[in-house]
Amino acid sequence: MKARILVDFDAFWTSLARDIGEAQQQVLVQTFSFEGDRIGRLLADAMIGSRAPDKRILADSFSRVVLSDKCLLAPAHWFDQQIAAEVSATIELHTELCSSGVQIKHCNPFGLSPRRLLGRNHKKLIVLDDRIAYIGGINFSEHNASWHDMMLRIEDADAAEFFRQDFVRCWDGQSQANSKRCDGADFHALDGRSNRTVFRKVLDLIGAARTSIFIASPYISFPFYDHLRDAGRRGVAVTMLTPQTNNWRYFTDYAKWESARCGIKLRLYKKGMSHLKAMLVDDQFLVVGSSNFDFLSYRVYEEIVAVITEPNVIASFREQVMLPDLRNSERIEEQIEVGRSGWAGLRVKLFNKGLTLLLE
Repeated sequence: MKARILVDFDAFWTSLARDIGEAQQQVLVQTFSFEGDRIGRLLADAMIGSRAPDKRILADSFSRVVLSDKCLLAPAHWFDQQIAAEVSATIELHTELCSSGVQIKHCNPFGLSPRRLLGRNHKKLIVLDDRIAYIGGINFSEHNASWHDMMLRIEDADAAEFFRQDFVRCWDGQSQANSKRCDGADFHALDGRSNRTVFRKVLDLIGAARTSIFIASPYISFPFYDHLRDAGRRGVAVTMLTPQTNNWRYFTDYAKWESARCGIKLRLYKKGMSHLKAMLVDDQFLVVGSSNFDFLSYRVYEEIVAVITEPNVIASFREQVMLPDLRNSERIEEQIEVGRSGWAGLRVKLFNKGLTLLLE
């Protein structure tokens, strides 16, 4: 398997724009959000200009109610002219794409049941000509593209076919759990119903760790903290990196509370919002994809999870991501902070407990 890590949007887009321009058969894009801003325009222009006859964009219905990280249903945004202008721009962009031969679909419509409300398709995936695939955490919206994140470019026919089939199933509204073993990686497509089976493998990696675990995510939650705590008690050096400035603000306080409770070495990323999610176990197993290692990914989100064992990719991750991010972070002392941190921890704990009861 030939794979390359692309850190942040500019590096990702430079590579993807070239691949879209060279595509001859298919350009399939799956994203959590797709908005009518500068970044959405970049993708639209590239798709319209592509020679490939099969061009499709699949976005979760999340994009219908959230733009620029703001919920359109919230009363505070009902009369926001900037938001209204972006809604109009997004509709116009979709219309232009459809009239130019690019198919667009929104999956996972909202419903009243807990699963219909919370069960989002959180995948970020691009497949080109059954030979190249991209997976990771970057969406096509301007605010998201400004965040620190990464994508993995995979050049492998078997992997690309696996992801093409998964895209088509999601497009047809028939998402299924599936896995594929390739040289140097195991790829998993999660359907939001049987996620725990795949995440059991991830938790087993944590349970079998001998020396070190590095984990990065903005929204880590139950059940991952408990397993990281157990690893630390066995003498494994556990380091967690999360953004100091989080778009969900209470998650930073929650991370302080949980890391102190679990004995995890916490580092806060200082260079803005980090949306990057990855876990490196014993420098031998790299877990990447769209999952935030949180309860929603564990139970109800449709996700892509890859377990990479290719040494070159792992070495690249260390050099391009882990070591620079550690340098750009600060250590938080292991003490339970009172006040905000404790309330944030309790808030997330109660939220996860409520979701568990709703979903059982």
